[in-house]
Amino acid sequence: MRAERKIRRMKNREIGYALMRITYGVIFLFYGIGKFRGGLGNFVGGMNQQFSGKLPAAMVMPFAYTIPFVETISGALIFLGLLTRAGLTLSGLLLIGLTFGVVMLGQAPTVAHNLQYVLVNFVLLWFVDLNRYSVDGLLERKPAAGFTN
Repeated sequence: MRAERKIRRMKNREIGYALMRITYGVIFLFYGIGKFRGGLGNFVGGMNQQFSGKLPAAMVMPFAYTIPFVETISGALIFLGLLTRAGLTLSGLLLIGLTFGVVMLGQAPTVAHNLQYVLVNFVLLWFVDLNRYSVDGLLERKPAAGFTN
């Protein structure tokens, strides 16, 4: 009876992890796709205009061109649970760059908002052993996570 409860509790944690991972992946994936749909040049031009006088265009434009690609790729990886650790690391690195930019703009509410994403990214990386319901889990045939014994 006690073993059944432990198994059920682990399944609940793994399901909860999957739901959080998928939701987080959807956010990045569709924000990235949205930037492509609006036009990559329009997005980069808007970013360049927003940072005019704050950061040099030579720094802003290359980063702005990478944002939609990184969002889309990391979002797809996280959503599918494929190379999850790499996708989360990529999104974490992107968040560092984005947070630097909004700090330079002096947008404290956006900095705080980014920290919420960073916290979710941290939780997903910390509990990546619960990533059973994913492509990674299928490829590895993961047993239930054992760190909660």
